[in-house]
Parts: sequence; structure tokens; C-alpha cells
Amino acid sequence: MAKVKQSAILLVVLLVIGLLLGSILGDILSKLGVPYIFESTQIRWSPSGDFSILVWDINILLRINLASVLGLALVFYIYRKL
Repeated sequence: MAKVKQSAILLVVLLVIGLLLGSILGDILSKLGVPYIFESTQIRWSPSGDFSILVWDINILLRINLASVLGLALVFYIYRKL
């Protein structure tokens, strides 16, 4: 059971690293003039609540571009080969 939990944590960490590296690569390639790889789509989620004694507000914004999706795919492929 511990191996499955550790494996899931490793997958999540690798996927976040893949997103970050893909995003950085997309920024670098955008400065070099590569079209379409740096155009990003924003996904915004803002849950909030007001319960008289507890008020909370969370803002989550994801910017996904083609390079970050390619980074995710590459990391998932590498994870499957481990």
C-alpha cells in the first residue's frame, strides 16, 4: 500500500515539474519567434464562502499553453517507463 501512495506522490511531483518546465520552454521559444507554442489559455476558479464566523476566498488561475501540455506528456511518458 505504501508503494502505491509513494508512486502517486511521485507522479504528482513529476507532473508539476513537467508543467513548469514546459511553461519555461514556451516562454523561451516565444522570444525566439516560434508561433502558437506560447499562446496560453486561462482557467480560473474562485470558490468562496461566508458562514457568519468563517469567511474564505480562494483564487486559482491556470495558464496552459502547448509547451506545458507537451511537458506533461513527456513527464507522463517518462513516468510510465520507470
